[in-house]
Amino acid sequence: MTRKELIKALATKQGITQATAEAHIDAVKSIIVAEVSAGHEVVLGPDFGTFKPVTRTGVSPGVAKTPYSSKSVKFSISAGFKTSL
Repeated sequence: MTRKELIKALATKQGITQATAEAHIDAVKSIIVAEVSAGHEVVLGPDFGTFKPVTRTGVSPGVAKTPYSSKSVKFSISAGFKTSL
């Protein structure tokens, strides 16, 4: 499903305009990004899943440098979502 298809489906299901649906999707996305960027988990209920910030550390083999780290996001689907697949 593309972003446009998601906007159209949300607008149809909720009986709102596509512009309003797009604004809602953008608002949810910005909240999730802000919370995960701040180091918080975002739990979207027992029937969907959780966004969790992850920091990975490691060292470059054979290089005398300080360890590097990278930030990432992990999405874990809930048990309820998993059983519905």
